[in-house]
Amino acid sequence: MSRTTSTGYSHQELWDAWNRLWNGDYAIADDYVSRTMRVNIPEFGMPDPAALSDGPQIAAWISAFRSSYDSAAGITGELGPFFVGDYAIGRWVFRGTWAGGRPATATVRPGTEVTFRGVDILRFEDGRIAEYWLTDDQLDLYAQLGAVAGTESEEQPPATLPARLAGLTPDAGRFVLLERVLDLTAELLEDDEVSGAVDTATFLSLGVDSLTAVELRNRLQEESSLRLPTTMVFDFPTPQALAGYLWSRLGEMPAAPSADPLGTLSQLEALAPALTEPGQEALRAELTDRLATLAKRLAPVPSAAQEELQAASATELFAYLDSRLGRAEQAG
Repeated sequence: MSRTTSTGYSHQELWDAWNRLWNGDYAIADDYVSRTMRVNIPEFGMPDPAALSDGPQIAAWISAFRSSYDSAAGITGELGPFFVGDYAIGRWVFRGTWAGGRPATATVRPGTEVTFRGVDILRFEDGRIAEYWLTDDQLDLYAQLGAVAGTESEEQPPATLPARLAGLTPDAGRFVLLERVLDLTAELLEDDEVSGAVDTATFLSLGVDSLTAVELRNRLQEESSLRLPTTMVFDFPTPQALAGYLWSRLGEMPAAPSADPLGTLSQLEALAPALTEPGQEALRAELTDRLATLAKRLAPVPSAAQEELQAASATELFAYLDSRLGRAEQAG
């Protein structure tokens, strides 16, 4: 619960003032920030913390950072704040359009949109913000701005879904698949907020249309090496349902051939009732195709003599029989 300080500002009001500062309201800095402010920030891309000891200095630092972005750039709360005694903690997301300037090593063109996240911790004392801790994804921001040397050339392709699922429990595997489904959907919709959608959200409510559904299927098909139904998002209308379906196809596949093929066949036979349920048409079709292919592979390999007989014409077959049995007119 947010407490009230000796100045009359509640902890919630102090937290809100801090966010207003980061969104460009520099005039309030001296009212809410202690004259003996202590700042704890990462070393990468940051000023000397000793130079940030009061409201005006904090405001100048924030202003310098914001000067590289459009006027609409700013932070919004994503989680919290949570108050514990005289401390508050919350996660935020910054969104803005880079206008040029800092960092000097940036290689992207002005107009590039960036998004990165961080966590703030504040300590309150005597009705002011007395101490600040920051942890943020500054390296990710620099990568988006092309300011980190070698990020593009050294980037490795993402692991395939089967590789990412190797050794995971069912719950962990389904969670990984759900995250990937949401991330791909967010990428295709160009909406980062989709990555954090609740479990009950449907593809329709997230804004997925027919074209996006096809693109999502193609991406998952490529990453999983599975043949997925064209009606995938209609058969499995929520990301959670789709993740469960993908787990049923990927997560329970044996890593190596079973030492007991008859036992594996028995397991498949035990699954047969579930495979007849609605929504399993694509899976049944694939099983039918693969079992037919397997049956052909398991068929006995014909000998050379059998292959010759199969390729022989009717005249050649009669000639062969005559050589073995004698001509028909000589019989009996």
